[in-house]
Amino acid sequence: MRIGIIGAGMLGLAVARRAALAGAAVLLADRSIGRARAAAAGATTAGAAGTVVATTVAAALRPEIVVFAIDWPQALELTRLHAGLLAGKAVVDLSVPSRTDPASSAVRQLVGLAPEVRWVKALTTADAGALRRGSSDGLVVDVFVAADDDRAKVAVVELLDRSGLRAFDAGGLDNAWVLEGMGRLGQEVGERLQLSESWSFKFMPSW
Repeated sequence: MRIGIIGAGMLGLAVARRAALAGAAVLLADRSIGRARAAAAGATTAGAAGTVVATTVAAALRPEIVVFAIDWPQALELTRLHAGLLAGKAVVDLSVPSRTDPASSAVRQLVGLAPEVRWVKALTTADAGALRRGSSDGLVVDVFVAADDDRAKVAVVELLDRSGLRAFDAGGLDNAWVLEGMGRLGQEVGERLQLSESWSFKFMPSW
């Protein structure tokens, strides 16, 4: 499986590492090719079945699964520029806007720009440090995946499970604003507590 990741910051590096652990061939891109190369080198871990290679943004948009590990304004810009190229692909939006709105989540606005894309909202409920390690306080990190396209959702859930995370089906994109709000809450609480490590939400069902 090939996966394109746009964004070579801490979040992009963490997702690239997870995807490589899941056995994917990862194409990692950034506006700065130097930054992408440095992140690709840091994302490769011993024992990973997959690979991480730095590439151009255009090349990273070609796989059937593309991850936007970029902020909200950049996600908007990239979608406007490449809506045609992304049509039919599963695109995972990780952005957490500064404000969340039940009537219009960030990913719903992306849907408006590129309705032919199979949009997925995921990985907003844990920060880059937790995703990179895959555990928090000795517990596997939980992640939540929302999408209207069932095939895209299943592909992302299975990939995340193989990567060592524990993925939950969070329903359709109508729930995306909740995941965005959880991400914003986690960021704010982390800032207030001046966390030096990382944070994540844990779902603990009594089954």
